[in-house]
Amino acid sequence: MTENPVTIDFNSTMSEAASLMQKSRVHELVVVRNNEPVGMLSCRSLVERSVKTDQKISGSMFMPPFISAEESLDDVVNILLFCGSRDLPVTSGGQLVGVISEIDVIKTLANNRTARDVMRPIKHYARLGSSVTDAREKIIKHKINRLPVVDESGKLRGILSTIDMLDILFPKKSQRIGERGGEKTAAVNVDNVMETKVFTVGPGEKINNVVNLIKNNRISSVIVVENGLPAGIITPKCLLSLMAPTSRTSANVVITGLSDYNMKNKLAVDRLVRKSLSRMERITNPIAIILDFKEHRKQENKGKTNYEIKSRVKASDGNFFSSSSGWSLSKTVNDVLDGLEKEIKKKIGKRA
Repeated sequence: MTENPVTIDFNSTMSEAASLMQKSRVHELVVVRNNEPVGMLSCRSLVERSVKTDQKISGSMFMPPFISAEESLDDVVNILLFCGSRDLPVTSGGQLVGVISEIDVIKTLANNRTARDVMRPIKHYARLGSSVTDAREKIIKHKINRLPVVDESGKLRGILSTIDMLDILFPKKSQRIGERGGEKTAAVNVDNVMETKVFTVGPGEKINNVVNLIKNNRISSVIVVENGLPAGIITPKCLLSLMAPTSRTSANVVITGLSDYNMKNKLAVDRLVRKSLSRMERITNPIAIILDFKEHRKQENKGKTNYEIKSRVKASDGNFFSSSSGWSLSKTVNDVLDGLEKEIKKKIGKRA
């Protein structure tokens, strides 16, 4: 893990967060209150939303899983891939002791595959001379963090990331308190904001060399160039996928309707589902399991959430259904999974 991570106080403003990200060149900040971690704030959340500079960050932060320093590397890889965050806060006794990032983890990667095997094809670009507004719209629409910038011939000229856009959305000077970020982006071209120093490799480059390039330069992406044109992109997340432990079950897990706000909840649900699947596999061959959530928040119940879950297992022996609802997420999930297991045992358990 990395000790002494960059943190920001819970009561800080969006402008203060943007300034700290720009100064430290980090894409995520650990949010603390009374020196205890309470969430994280991502650079993309500042770029995606039209926010006032004096708006508090508390309404835009997200809740990643907090892990201990004793967490296994396999579990850390799975958590990073599942929750989508770049970093995970590491705590001891409720206090923040560090963060473990994608780059920290991939330092341990040893693999003989090539860049072509791992790269993600580039589907979206920004053109030289196009406006930051157009680039921002692409980033929001396609849920990406960076755009390669190409000229008319398609050759790579730079890269535009969400953190580069903070210079326009949250300028350091001459911005009135309360002014909405993004109003002036239409007048700015990507040429004025993009990073012109782009790290590139060929499609035949060994993955270990790509890891060293990312690690030594603390960068978040490498562009794969073929015949002078950008063909793909490699991020730490791409490399993490090489380290993912083989799942004990081959069944496809689909979780819909559960709020993205608390990543720790989503991770807990995923773990409960996979434990249940390992028991189901003793009786049948599950192909897919679907949990569809509906969340009902009740003000009269102090803002608590009632979870309504409908679930289905598609197996080689047929389809099995179960549903449940309740105020406790873990209990409701366990109830609906128990219902599925009972249905499977009832219909094919004796024969098995």
